[in-house]
Amino acid sequence: MSNPSATSTSDHAAQPPALERAILETFVYADIFDYPLTAAEVARYVAVPATAAQVEATLADLTAQGRLVSRNGCYALAGRDALFAIRERRERVARRKWRAARRYVSWLAALPFVRMVGVTGTLAMDNVEEKDDIDVFIVTAPGRLWLTRLLAIGVVRLAALAGDELCPNYLVTERNLCFGPHTVYGAREVAQMVPVYGPEVYAAIRQKNGWVDGFLPQAGDPPNALHQHTADGAAYIRPGVLSRAAKGLGELLLRGFVGEALERWEMERKVTRFQQRAQTSGGSVAFSADACKGHFDRHDQAILALFNERLERYGLS
Repeated sequence: MSNPSATSTSDHAAQPPALERAILETFVYADIFDYPLTAAEVARYVAVPATAAQVEATLADLTAQGRLVSRNGCYALAGRDALFAIRERRERVARRKWRAARRYVSWLAALPFVRMVGVTGTLAMDNVEEKDDIDVFIVTAPGRLWLTRLLAIGVVRLAALAGDELCPNYLVTERNLCFGPHTVYGAREVAQMVPVYGPEVYAAIRQKNGWVDGFLPQAGDPPNALHQHTADGAAYIRPGVLSRAAKGLGELLLRGFVGEALERWEMERKVTRFQQRAQTSGGSVAFSADACKGHFDRHDQAILALFNERLERYGLS
């Protein structure tokens, strides 16, 4: 694909030469998920620094060139007009799922040793179907990850009774906040996560994973503001007095010998089972005293392969 010179506005003329290419790459990545983007989303996830005015000017030029199409403030690759209706439908689904997700996060936040909960996956981008899980990422106190996971499964069971599939498929402790792999997929997973409980821990995660800025230099802040159409989705959950009291009592009771015994028992039981599964399925997995990452489906590898394939198709490789 050619890269015409930019001449339409003074802002555009002053922009970095790589901006058009970087914006197209951003759309190629989003297109894998059938997801058109707003100008604000492009500005957040573009791989080179640029002002909002430069992004908007470049989007206008790319639309005029026929490389992008636009509707109601959203943009997509040329020929992908059908994605606008898909986004509108999925956002309607997201509104309901966000209400449910915040309810479940409030329950998780009240559990002993839970320090942070973030929403990940398709719901984090409001790009969700009815059948999709509500994926959550949980940070726990050191030494109680597996016990906390066991307690969280109780919330999973309650969510199932309401017809929702809550999936806490990634847990780490506060001493294990440095993530990988250092790929565009890994960076997007960190930057797209919507922290709902525990802003201080979220801030520590972003500070300890500065490598994300190399891929997404303008995605340093939490993405909560992009989800304001969900009404309450932009606010952090702050457990009430009773929830805090119950949480404190639970931690007091489980801080000593009983908690240690339960932690060892649950970790040994589940790690053995998960490692056996990983031997046959592979995937991006980690099971230890400080991590439970059960991404068995090789989703990250498949997305990166598809991204590289599409970059080549669009002449951007």
